Amino acid sequence: MPTLCAAVPAVVLDCLDHGESDKIVTFFCRDIGKLSAIAKGAHRSKKRFVNKLELFSFLQITCSQSAPDRLAVLTEADLINGFIGLRQAFTAYQAASIVREFILLASGEKQRDDQLFQLLLWTLHALNNKDGQKAVIALFLIKLFDCIGYRPDVSLCQRCGTPWPSGQQGLFSPLTGGLICPVCLAVGETGGRRLSAGTIQTIAMVQRQPPTRLNRCKIGRAVLTETLDCMHQYGRHLFQRELTSWKWLPPD
Repeated sequence: MPTLCAAVPAVVLDCLDHGESDKIVTFFCRDIGKLSAIAKGAHRSKKRFVNKLELFSFLQITCSQSAPDRLAVLTEADLINGFIGLRQAFTAYQAASIVREFILLASGEKQRDDQLFQLLLWTLHALNNKDGQKAVIALFLIKLFDCIGYRPDVSLCQRCGTPWPSGQQGLFSPLTGGLICPVCLAVGETGGRRLSAGTIQTIAMVQRQPPTRLNRCKIGRAVLTETLDCMHQYGRHLFQRELTSWKWLPPD
């Protein structure tokens, strides 16, 4: 008997043509995680799927699946929020594309992560509302790595274990996932991004905030530049690949 997932909130992350009439859609869903499903007849649909399977659309979907190893079939999709602002402003769409790539890389098929789902929704809302796009991406990345279990450790030196003193600058090492103090740096070279004390404090502050309070986090230009460079390097190390959408990072 087919299994059914009904009325599941989901965001469209990818949509590819399949044959002459179908589409393969990748969602990130609450309660499920990343889910791929086939939308049969999506090209011919005049009502069921029209204008609903665009990238970043927030939907409520119903799917059926005949067996765990078979592709799910999308049977219904109701639009909750199309995030039209992302398609009306090119830089907002570019920023959302960076978010999309990180989510696709960071999530596994049917690996539930409701915190990541809430973070994704907050980020799309913020970009849709034309909030500072670079700042939104920086906040998203800090929280993303936390959600997937690779929280950047800015509380102590990753070599000697000394608690990080307030007001001290340091180097963030993607290899260790945290800071290296000046004393340990003097012993041997470590690749990474040098961070000011203000950037270190900002990352720690953002890590303490739930997604519902991220809009209160303000980041200055210099701190923002350091944070984005740091998170970009960390993402490249974790995923072991270039992040193709990073070239679309919005200008200042």
